Amino acid sequence: RGRTSIIRRTLKNNTMKKYIYLLVIVATISLNAMAQKGERLEAMKIGFITERLNLSSDEAKIFWPVYNKFTDDMKKLRQSSKGKISEEMADMPAMTDAEAEKVLNDMVNFKIQEADLLKKYASEFKKVLPVKKVVLLFKAENDFKRELLKKLSQRNRN
Repeated sequence: RGRTSIIRRTLKNNTMKKYIYLLVIVATISLNAMAQKGERLEAMKIGFITERLNLSSDEAKIFWPVYNKFTDDMKKLRQSSKGKISEEMADMPAMTDAEAEKVLNDMVNFKIQEADLLKKYASEFKKVLPVKKVVLLFKAENDFKRELLKKLSQRNRN
């Protein structure tokens, strides 16, 4: 009897190990696919913006490092703020008015920080591009997002 339970436990542990290995493999493949999609999306965005701004090679050399820093700073801001706000909103029905007020203030502060960052980089972009191209940049970003959402919407309908 003792030997049988040891064998059963070993089989269960081996089965669990197989499931864990399988899960790790699937997760790795999924993360790889997501990274590739992210890289493809980023390449599409770069192409879209380059085309819309009609950047010369000299402009591109000085523009892209500034733009990459801008997108990195925006991403950091969004990750830190959105994560915090999402955590705070996790249990909306049980939230007190004071907690809701804090979440609202955090949301407004995030928008202010986002606007401050946009203002800072608008100034930086004007140092490396003519002002009309800076306006076109922000328009191109919005157009890219709109087109991407449109394509996703069409894909979900099919």
